[in-house]
Amino acid sequence: MKKSFKLTGLDCAHCAAKIEGAIAKLEGVTAVSVNFLTQKLTLEADDSRYEAILAEAKKLIHKVEPEADLNA
Repeated sequence: MKKSFKLTGLDCAHCAAKIEGAIAKLEGVTAVSVNFLTQKLTLEADDSRYEAILAEAKKLIHKVEPEADLNA
């Protein structure tokens, strides 16, 4: 399953890259892209675990950038 989400509160391109790298390491993630300019995250992951992967991704986003939020 592939979905795109709006990211709010993302302050820098470096943080976007760190978020992308952290989410890419999650088991079941096929592809992830974080675009700082458009404030958009695109996540492609295993259909059967998508909600669990999305929850973990949200945690990682807050860990890297506490002010950032994923609007799912």
